[in-house]
Amino acid sequence: MPGENCAVFGCGSCRRTKGLAIWKLPSAKNDAHAKWREEWLGEIKKTREMDHNFRELIKYDRVFTCEKHFAPEDIEICKYDT
Repeated sequence: MPGENCAVFGCGSCRRTKGLAIWKLPSAKNDAHAKWREEWLGEIKKTREMDHNFRELIKYDRVFTCEKHFAPEDIEICKYDT
């Protein structure tokens, strides 16, 4: 599906990459979260061309990033009892 590739320039990870998590950049829920989101998008934009396709991904909240771009301590694993 379009937009389910990691948005970081040169990465190439996607939903089909085995053993690798990929997350959608969530839309802003409050002012603090909006600031964080814009900072994260700003980092991605530094190395990526702002073409029509990428603008569309941002507009429709379809920006994804894979776990390669996070430190292990930044990732929370939630376990649910079944």
